[in-house]
Formats: sequence, structure tokens, C-alpha cells
Amino acid sequence: MIMIHIFLMVLFLAIGSQSSAPYSRVAIDFGSIQIYWYAIFILTGVFIAAYYSQNELNRLNYPKDIIYDGLLIGLPLAILGARLYYVLFDPIPHYKTFLDIINISKGGLAIHGAIITTLVFVPIFCKIKKIKLLPLIDTLMIGFLIGQIVGRFGNFMNHEAYGPAIQSAWVIDILPKFIVEQMTLGNVVHHPTFLYEGLWNLSMLVTLIILKKKRLLKVGENLGLYLIWYGLGRGIIIEPMRVNGAYGDALMIMDIPVNIIMSLVFVALGVVYLFFSRLKMKNLPYQVDLVNVTS
Repeated sequence: MIMIHIFLMVLFLAIGSQSSAPYSRVAIDFGSIQIYWYAIFILTGVFIAAYYSQNELNRLNYPKDIIYDGLLIGLPLAILGARLYYVLFDPIPHYKTFLDIINISKGGLAIHGAIITTLVFVPIFCKIKKIKLLPLIDTLMIGFLIGQIVGRFGNFMNHEAYGPAIQSAWVIDILPKFIVEQMTLGNVVHHPTFLYEGLWNLSMLVTLIILKKKRLLKVGENLGLYLIWYGLGRGIIIEPMRVNGAYGDALMIMDIPVNIIMSLVFVALGVVYLFFSRLKMKNLPYQVDLVNVTS
């Protein structure tokens, strides 16, 4: 409930502080320096995810503040990975200097790059800290989903990540008014794909929690299910619906959206991982039975 209240408070501040839609993407303007709502929602998602993850790891007797230690290095690396992924597959390259490459003031981050970077960083971090990997991964996957659900509202404030025009009036009727207003371009309401992705991730979050309590998930299996679920949703449902936002976000490789390709790669990796987990690591405990990773 604390996490939900924090998210709702930030959302209320974002839309309640403005008179009408379309809402400005700028939260605070210092003249030469601006703070965007996108950054605020991303950081709120990170904070809530870290708060949950650390509480869960405390229960498992991991070192105190281990999540916050990891964030000091992992978060900048994830942002860098998200940026490099975007720059690498940007179909309209306009990066003449190193500063152009790292400049994210006008957008240009890709969640797939952040996921890949994090999944490379976490095993190395666990090895250095001499802590168990799989329970930490399970917790981080829940945190990832929380962070993505909250962070997607940064796209909402940026007036991006939307789909084609909505053709059915009943769809408009069931959407919250403030979302309809923000997703209206030229008197035409567009599908809020950011919201659809958030709801897809929320369904995954609830499913993982239920499966864990039903004693159906073994340690480490959140990773495989996350890769499959997120890959399917993003690659088959969300990405094909999306059109270029106000700042352009179509990443391509050989005229094919690279995010679709990478999402399907995630699905394949998730299937292989779960297959290996169930057949080759049969002795792993169930998540709900895990009480103390050091015992």
C-alpha cells in the first residue's frame, strides 16, 4: 500500500499541477536546466522497486542494503546500456560526438538495453559480493515489473509510446479521462500502448505472486517467466501497435523493428532457461519454502 500511495501521489502531482492536457513533460524549469516528468517517474519506479526488493532480501537474510549497493553501479550501467542500445539501432543516426551519444535530454532510452545490461551485471555483482544469485534474481524480476509499470507513465507525460487511432467508441469510454486527453492528437484519440504494456506487466506481477504462494515456482524461475511474458507482450502485442512518438522511437534493423526481434529472443531464452531449470536443476527449492539463503 505504501508503494501504491507513492505512485499515485507522483501521478497526482504530474497531472494535478497542470490546468489541462496535453500535459507538459517538464516538471521543474530552472531556465537553463529542466527536470522532466519522465525522469521523475523512472526514478520513482526505481525507488519503489528497490524498496520492495531490499525488504524481501532482508527476509532472506541477505546483507543489509545490498540492493542499494548494487544500484550505485547497476543503475548508471543500465541507463548507459539503454542509451547504447538506442544509439546502435537508431535508423536516423545523428551522433557526431561522444556528447551526442550520451545526451538523453530529448529521449533515446530503450528498456531492452537496460534489461540486457542488468542481466549481465547482476551475476558479476553476486560473484564479487559472494551472495547467492537465484533468489536475488527472483526478487529483481518482481522489482523490474514494478519499475516498468511506474516508469511507463513517463512515456505518458512525454506524449509518446502511443498506437494508432482508436476506432471503437467503447474503448475511449472505458479509458480514464486524463489518459484520453493526453493521447488525443489532432482531435483523434490514439491507443495508449504505454498503459497496455503497464497492465500486461501488472498481470505478470500478480501471476508471479500467486504462483509463488501456490508453491508452483522454484528458485530462479521468475527470470524465465519474465523473459517469456514480457517478450510476448512487447514483441507481439505492444510493439506492432506503436507508432513514432513526438521524439521518434522506431529502432530498426534491416527495416524490421529491432524491439520485436529482441523481444522474441527474450521469449526463446526464457523457454530454454525454464527447460534447463526444470530438467537439470530438479533439486532447487520452491520460492515459498526459502526462508534464509545463508542457512
